[in-house]
Amino acid sequence: MRKEVLLFILLLPAIIVSAQINSTAMDYFFFPGNEISIPPNARVLLSVKQMIDDVPADALLSNEQWTIDGKDLSSQNNEEGNFKLQTLQFDKGNYTAPAKVPPRNPVVITLSFQPEGQKEKIILYCRIHIIDKENYFYLSGRNTTGGILYELKESPVLSSRKFRETATYMNDQWNIGANGFQKAENDNIGSQFMGFGIGVVGDGTGIYKWTVNGDDKSGLKPPCNTLTVTGTAKDESQFQYMSFDCTPHGDDNCKLVALEGNTVITVFDRKNKIIKGYFSGRLVSVSHQYVSVSGAFSVFMN
Repeated sequence: MRKEVLLFILLLPAIIVSAQINSTAMDYFFFPGNEISIPPNARVLLSVKQMIDDVPADALLSNEQWTIDGKDLSSQNNEEGNFKLQTLQFDKGNYTAPAKVPPRNPVVITLSFQPEGQKEKIILYCRIHIIDKENYFYLSGRNTTGGILYELKESPVLSSRKFRETATYMNDQWNIGANGFQKAENDNIGSQFMGFGIGVVGDGTGIYKWTVNGDDKSGLKPPCNTLTVTGTAKDESQFQYMSFDCTPHGDDNCKLVALEGNTVITVFDRKNKIIKGYFSGRLVSVSHQYVSVSGAFSVFMN
């Protein structure tokens, strides 16, 4: 019995260290997500976040080492896109997708690092799916491998597309939307609704950081930059995620806040009445469940 107790005491530090490593690793993730999707030529800022009391915050790291598809940043292949660290900021960088879908898709970016003041090493993986489609969004959880793609089933009739994929200027903002049925690999699967709505306070190409206007009493009021996605989950339940939250949750006087993310408009063509772009960031449901979102859009001006 004494030998068993002594053995347990000797193993206890190792057990504690192992538990600390596992719990610490789960605290870190890539923003806008460990699994994201973007169209060709799109650009996204990857940064490392740490969850502190269920709130994402900037992480303090040391000994950072980045790779793209297993190669050092100095040996990048243009077919996989390009990753460039921000000046004097080794915990974040800009990834630019290639002009066409790469031979190996998704592109995998890794970061190994040590949390400041700790000895253990953590490796984060970000899988970037290059998707050359017009209207879709991709949802993933913080600690999950793999996400779910929701792609709009495009109508072969142009008039129908112009009715379902629209951009209208109202209340000092562009209201961009794509709504209809989700494209399914198996035609025998029943029609599942999906769609998204985007608010953009601007009148041209550019990056529009998500914002809010309003309070917990009045609710969200335009103009503001927002994103809302809706759809049908695999279990047939309906979902809706939004780019704005009211915190602290359950408080009668919660504060309306915008979650981190942005919408990028790449084409603003008044002559041909087309708006194109993409988006990425963090969304929340009415039941306070957070997800990472990324996607693209191509709609017709009304």
